[in-house]
Amino acid sequence: MAQPLLLLLLAAAAAAAVAVVAVAQTNMADAEALMQLKKSFTNSSSLSSWLITNTDGDKSPCAPGSHEWHGVVCSRGKVTGLRLNGLRLGGTVDVGALVGFHNLRSVSFAGNNFSGPLPAVDRLTSIKSMFFSDNQFTGVLPDDFFSKLSHLKKLWLDHNELSGAIPASIAQATSLLELHLAHNAFSGELPPLPPPALKVFDISWNDLEGVVPEAFRKFDAGRFGGNQYLCYVPTSDRPCKRVQAAAASSSKRSPMAFVTLLVSVVVVALVLCLCCNRSSRVHDFDPAHRGGDGLDERPPVYMVKQFSTTGKRSASWLGKRTGSSLRGHRRAASAAKADELGGGAGELVIVNNCKGVFGLTDLMKAAAEVIGSGGHGSAYKAVMANGVAVVVKRARDMNRATKDAFEAEMKRLGAMSHANLLPPLAYHYRRDEKLLVYEYIPKGSLLYVLHGDRGMDYAGLDWPTRLKVAVGVARGTAFLHGELAGHEVPHGNLKSANILLAPDFEPLLVDFGYSGLINHMQSPNSMIARRAPECAAGHPVGAKADVYCLGIVLLELLTGKFPSLYLQNAKGGTDLVMWATSAIADGYERDLFDKAITSAWKFALPDMARLMRVAVDCVETDADKRPDMKVAAARVEEVVAAAMATVRERHQAAGGESSRSSSHAQYVRDGSMQRITSVGEQSSRRGSNDYSS
Repeated sequence: MAQPLLLLLLAAAAAAAVAVVAVAQTNMADAEALMQLKKSFTNSSSLSSWLITNTDGDKSPCAPGSHEWHGVVCSRGKVTGLRLNGLRLGGTVDVGALVGFHNLRSVSFAGNNFSGPLPAVDRLTSIKSMFFSDNQFTGVLPDDFFSKLSHLKKLWLDHNELSGAIPASIAQATSLLELHLAHNAFSGELPPLPPPALKVFDISWNDLEGVVPEAFRKFDAGRFGGNQYLCYVPTSDRPCKRVQAAAASSSKRSPMAFVTLLVSVVVVALVLCLCCNRSSRVHDFDPAHRGGDGLDERPPVYMVKQFSTTGKRSASWLGKRTGSSLRGHRRAASAAKADELGGGAGELVIVNNCKGVFGLTDLMKAAAEVIGSGGHGSAYKAVMANGVAVVVKRARDMNRATKDAFEAEMKRLGAMSHANLLPPLAYHYRRDEKLLVYEYIPKGSLLYVLHGDRGMDYAGLDWPTRLKVAVGVARGTAFLHGELAGHEVPHGNLKSANILLAPDFEPLLVDFGYSGLINHMQSPNSMIARRAPECAAGHPVGAKADVYCLGIVLLELLTGKFPSLYLQNAKGGTDLVMWATSAIADGYERDLFDKAITSAWKFALPDMARLMRVAVDCVETDADKRPDMKVAAARVEEVVAAAMATVRERHQAAGGESSRSSSHAQYVRDGSMQRITSVGEQSSRRGSNDYSS
């Protein structure tokens, strides 16, 4: 018996040794394949941990005790996934290197800078999930693209520049559950059949035409929106085919169109020359303003800072100027403004006197500068002779209501009093154009502080402050939904550009309540609420669209990313809804959070995750499944209260609370859905009467 036992032991040892050698060879082969893949990338500094070291020996990259290879997912000693999203990688993706990973099941290259034709990823026949969203891939998908991908369950190609027809071979992807092709340039008609197991399909914002096949109509109509000639259900008032004669007709009109455009450009140039100092032009939003990261998520210039974007500010917030040259400029600006305002025709109607009483003449004599352009028109900062600084917004699309209805609504909005609202101060009525006057808030908008010049104000947006902003926005919007319950959508334009920040970072909502005044036929996309999925699908706007916008703001605060929803025709930004829902479904939600807050507040990750889930519920595609605003705001309140309790406990455990956290904790404890103060108290608390600091 001893001899056979010895032989068995020797045989077992030999087999184990062979297995160890095989694993080591597999690991080294994986490491070499990763290095080959890395060579195909440009700007790969984020993958500095990808290297084969002498100290690792045969531990690369998935063996126990090996150093971490960033983005490499291992299971049972084998590479099963690559999570390389948001690393600003460029170049190409070497599919030949990926084929070498026999156990690879999921790859994510979303949110990078890849361009050119989509790699031949159909060679990855065992893959289950592929994410290539938010790049610049171009070209067409081969006709047989899906025929080999029988194991594929999720494919995300949205927010690229892919074109051509959608291959009919998608029906052969028998395991496919999710297919995201939105925001590309796909053309032609939809194939007759979807994959048999498909549960989620999004082809919105492409260039498709024809009628949606019956087999595809099990998906929500919003998933097909943004295709001008694609009809979910044919109607007599909408063409389902592109009219070929349009191009010829357009070419006949082009000379006149060019002349009209040239005249418009000249007029705009003259106005800008008269109204702007050379030193007060809007900053270009270049990578230097964000630490040189070169992200393509940046907003366009006109959306960066709602208020003063002057390159050099004076010592006083009042913008006092001296010198003959500036006095000459002031006269020129006043003359230009008088012309723009119609030569002083009409009166300025005060609807809120918290900044005193002033008239149209005071505005025309004020030192002025152009500070931006939004969905409704241009905006100016004006500093009047008495030292009061205001913002004047021109609105050319507020001609939906009669004059009496407009005046009644403005008085109603001006009288609103809440700690998180900034009501209008005054208006000037003309049939073709309105002027809206607001208090000037020096810190500017949440959009600018979060995405613009990352200075002291950005540093102040720590986790407790973001909680303060989140709960303040929720409270203000919930208040509007109570006071303006009869409106089709109470706020209508809730976005970070319309959330101003007081000196203590208290959020102040502006541009609310205007939905019933705006001619949406004239300006269909001027209000962000009308970009909610149900509106894109052709349904009327409702209160749940505000809930969707609140969810976007919460995602923006949590991720630090600029939402692509804010852009109409420009490329850029991040599809936060897609990004968040996908990450949560795959269990990677912690990868979403802004590193600016997670690095210093790691203990708060569970609270961030809870707020993320509230945000995702708010951006549910089906409006009926979203909470109403009162419920959404209450959930935000609950999460913020719990999160601040955690912050207090941590500070106490560390030996004491900071005064800032203590004061904010008191803010949270004392807050309620009906927290209302007078306009005078708001101004005093904001310190808005003192611009000299």
